[in-house]
Amino acid sequence: MPGQSRFPLPLIAAFFALYVIWGSTYLVIRIGVEYWPPLMLGGIRFIIAGSLMYAFLRWRGVPAPTWAQWKAAGIIGVLLLSCGNGAVTLAEHSG
Repeated sequence: MPGQSRFPLPLIAAFFALYVIWGSTYLVIRIGVEYWPPLMLGGIRFIIAGSLMYAFLRWRGVPAPTWAQWKAAGIIGVLLLSCGNGAVTLAEHSG
């Protein structure tokens, strides 16, 4: 379409932020496993991120999760920590 940018600036900025934030995760893991046990590093990361998100959402007026939502989030968190990010952290630690 004439007059419209093919890639709007907010989209480019969002992709840039995604690449920098997500990409820095692996750098932080690589440095962090030299000082912390691998799964403890992942657990601390999850606790900090979850606490910040919870505080932000409560501040914005979002109601607290129900017991069923806490249970589901706990299961997903354990699986992500043990199978997903935990495996990456263990791999960085051993290699």
